[in-house]
Amino acid sequence: MTRDRSDLAQASLERLAEVGGDITRPVLDAYYARHPDARASFEHHGLGETAVLEGRMVAESLYLLLTWVEDPATARIDHGTAIVHHNDSLDIPPRWYLGLVDAALEVLLHTIPADAPDERALWLAVRDEFASFVESLRSEFVHDDGGDPLPRFEAPLPAD
Repeated sequence: MTRDRSDLAQASLERLAEVGGDITRPVLDAYYARHPDARASFEHHGLGETAVLEGRMVAESLYLLLTWVEDPATARIDHGTAIVHHNDSLDIPPRWYLGLVDAALEVLLHTIPADAPDERALWLAVRDEFASFVESLRSEFVHDDGGDPLPRFEAPLPAD
């Protein structure tokens, strides 16, 4: 029996909650390892509450992934405006925005066992869809983002 995208996402996220616990620190560690210059932005925009902002953005990244699976049109509306706003008003380029989603995906994929290839395929497809969407928004930026290529996603190997 083939499971739909929502069922696969739900299974992955339930497992993540069970085995991953609070994933905020692992996600941020992965994120800052790839985007160390983003740390100063979190400190600046956190206004003395950097950890609160970081936690909220990690939760938002997971929520984006779930929304993308369940209602891609809504996710496009919500994040289309957010990505442009982050770039133009907050000086947060799309590579940082996508990078945090990638860090959340990396932590999530580490919890998916090898015997759940459909779940893994779902998240890799979602990442490709979202990255294409982010790329499509660049023409809407008022402030040039420098044109740096969006980060490639190096998916971790399946869990044993």
